Amino acid sequence: MGMISRVRGRIRSDSFSKIHTIKSEDKIANIVWLLSLVFLLPYWAPRGLLVALGGAWLMAAYTCLVVPVLISANYRYPARWYPAVAKMARKTARKLRAPFVFILTILKTAYAPLERSEKLFLQMNNLSTMISQLLMFTACDRLLVSQGRLTSLYSLMFYNVITYSVSYVREICTKEDWSPYVNVTRHSRVKHLAMSATKIVLEWTKAVTFIVTITFVLLTLGLEQGLEHYRPTALYTAITGTYYLLSERTFLELWPIALSAFKLERLEGMEALYCGLWSRGVTTALAVPLVPALMWYERWRLAFLVLYICVFVHGKYRLGEALKKIREARGSLAKFRRATPEELATLEDVCAVCLGTMKSARVTPCAHFFHADCLRRCLATSDRCPICVRPYVFC
Repeated sequence: MGMISRVRGRIRSDSFSKIHTIKSEDKIANIVWLLSLVFLLPYWAPRGLLVALGGAWLMAAYTCLVVPVLISANYRYPARWYPAVAKMARKTARKLRAPFVFILTILKTAYAPLERSEKLFLQMNNLSTMISQLLMFTACDRLLVSQGRLTSLYSLMFYNVITYSVSYVREICTKEDWSPYVNVTRHSRVKHLAMSATKIVLEWTKAVTFIVTITFVLLTLGLEQGLEHYRPTALYTAITGTYYLLSERTFLELWPIALSAFKLERLEGMEALYCGLWSRGVTTALAVPLVPALMWYERWRLAFLVLYICVFVHGKYRLGEALKKIREARGSLAKFRRATPEELATLEDVCAVCLGTMKSARVTPCAHFFHADCLRRCLATSDRCPICVRPYVFC
């Protein structure tokens, strides 16, 4: 009898205790899961129970207090069916993903010729810019000008005249060789008569064209002849003028020069990259709200063209290219720390690359100071210091 009682006690203490422990853990896991459902019911209540009772603050406080407790409790006491459900969900996702991948592959194959056409279209920079400007001007004409015919064409012609005038004045201001003659070779003093005559005729043609153009514009605006259908509003002029100034190549070359006059140290001499990013971002942003407005007035074809060319194509390639350049520039300079004002004050030196004064600089591991843009250009060709020709080693 004593032996039997000991065996029964051993069995109860070992085997059945383990079985009861397992059952109790399963019960706890199921209870935790049911309680989690109960505590999550307020989120599914109609008309937002928590918001109705105490507003958004009560919902935020309830979320911060309850959700972490529920997650930790389910992690501490996981039910046995959790892994099975997760495995079934993964299998279902794999089965559903295969058709989507197949459809996506077909769409990519069908889009490949169109993508090549888009790239070829953007390579023709002048044509693509003029078409995007014409689409934007036409969209603004349809939305913002009442009883105005050909306002977009008048505006585009007027802006092109301004661009030609600005480019001609810029050419005169930056011109170094005022000699009307052309030498046979660079170091020769013998004049090439045919080329000299051609150069003189071209210069006089440019000057006469500039004078006639400015006179014609002034007479047209002053006498208002031929402008019966030209009635631009202030908003129309603001949108189209901004878009033109930020998309025309002549002005895109001038904005970095104007921005560099402010000498903003945060830009670190990369005004051209930032101006390209800002101009493309603003032009894309200006085109976005015109699309739903055109759709509201049932201008479906014009809305599609503006969406595709001015938003999608230019945003995908030109804005994407500007973002890529900015990221590459920041990435290449990320390892080089900025020089402190104390270091620049004690240094009193010039950049070894451009020989300009340094109000802001980057420091190499070999303790040499360069302008950020100068260092970025050097990194594009070599990974060694321009002064000591040592490879950059970062600790």
